[in-house]
Amino acid sequence: MKKLSLTLCLTALSIGTIFAQGKPVKQETYNLSGKIEGLTNQKIYLSNYDGKKVHVDSLTSTDGKFAFKGVLDHPSVYNIYLTQRDRLSVFVQSGSITVTTYKDSVSKGIVKGSALHEKWMVHRKEMEAAYALMSKADKMYQEFSGKGKKKPADSLEREKAAHKVFMAGEAYADSVCNHFISTNPNSIISAFIINSYYMRPGSEEKMMKYYNSLSAEVKASFFGKEIKSLSDKLAVVDTGKMAPDFSMADTTGKSIRLSSLKGKYVLVDFWASWCGPCRKENPNVVKAYNEYRDKGFEIIGVSLDNKKEAWLKAINADKLTWIHVSDLKGWQNDAAKLYAVSAVPMNFLLDKNGKIIGKNLRSEELHKKLSEVVR
Repeated sequence: MKKLSLTLCLTALSIGTIFAQGKPVKQETYNLSGKIEGLTNQKIYLSNYDGKKVHVDSLTSTDGKFAFKGVLDHPSVYNIYLTQRDRLSVFVQSGSITVTTYKDSVSKGIVKGSALHEKWMVHRKEMEAAYALMSKADKMYQEFSGKGKKKPADSLEREKAAHKVFMAGEAYADSVCNHFISTNPNSIISAFIINSYYMRPGSEEKMMKYYNSLSAEVKASFFGKEIKSLSDKLAVVDTGKMAPDFSMADTTGKSIRLSSLKGKYVLVDFWASWCGPCRKENPNVVKAYNEYRDKGFEIIGVSLDNKKEAWLKAINADKLTWIHVSDLKGWQNDAAKLYAVSAVPMNFLLDKNGKIIGKNLRSEELHKKLSEVVR
C-alpha cells in the first residue's frame, strides 16, 4: 500500500530565482481561488505531495471565499478540503483557476481554468465503472471476513468470488488507462496515470511499455522523470542481480546486516503494521517459514513503521518469529529506498549467495518457489 493512494499535495512556495544563459527565467505561478458555499469562519486547507512529503497551506475564511497563490514547479494535483474525508482534487497548472463548491460536498465542486484538469476528469469518469467493481469486491470480502465476524464454511468460495470481481475491476481499469495513454501520448496526464497506477510491484513491465509510448516532451516532464527514475532503481534489484546489502537495527536495537545471512535462502519482506494487505498475507508467510526454516530458509522482515510500539505489537499479534528490523522512518526507510519499494507488501527471495531469484512472491507463489529451491 503506498504509497497508491493518490492523495497529492502543495509544492514549496519559496524557490530561488532560476537563471539561464545569464538571464532570469520567469517562474510559473498559480492562482487558485473560489468559494465554498455555506461556509463561515472556518479553515480551508490546500495540500500537495511533491514526491517526498506532503505540504499543506491553509487560511481562515469568514464567507467561504478563498485564494491560494504560489510558485508552481510543475503541474500537479492539489487537494482542497475542510476535512480529510471530503476533498476536491484539482489538477493545477500555471495561471488562474476558479473553484465553486459546497460545504457539505466539497469533492463535488466545479473547476474552471485548467485544461489539464478537464482532461483528467475525462479519464476519472471512465474509471468509475472499474472503481465500482473494486468497491463491490471489497464489500463482498468484508461480508464474511470483517473484524469480529465468524468465518463461514463457504469462506473460500466467497473469497474466490470476491477476488474474481476485483480482478475484473483491475482489468477494466487497465483497459481504460491503456486507451487514454495510447490516444494521449503528448499529455502529461498520461505520465501522471502511469505514476498513479503502474509504479507498483508487479506492474513494472506495463509501466515501461506505457512510458515508451510517451512523447519526448512528456518523458521530460516531472512525472515522466519519476517513471524513468523508478525504472533505473528497479533495474538494480531485478531478478538475477545481487541483492544490495544493508544494516538495520532489530527489535532490541542490535544491528543486523543482510549479508550475515549468506549461506541461507533469505526472504527480504517489506511490510508495516498499518498495512492491511501485509497483515492479511502474514499467515501465508508464517506457514512458509514454519515449513522451511529448518531447511536453510530465513526471513528478515523490514518494517516501514514509524512507531516502535505498533511495530512490536503487530509482530506479536501475527506471531512473526523471524528476524525483524526497522529504522522507524516510514516510507523513508533506508532499505526500502535501496530496493525501490513503492508499495507494501513487497518481498525479494535471495539464494544462498545473495542473488535475487524471486520478487513479490505471495501466497501459493511463495510456497511453490520455495518448494523448487529449498531442499
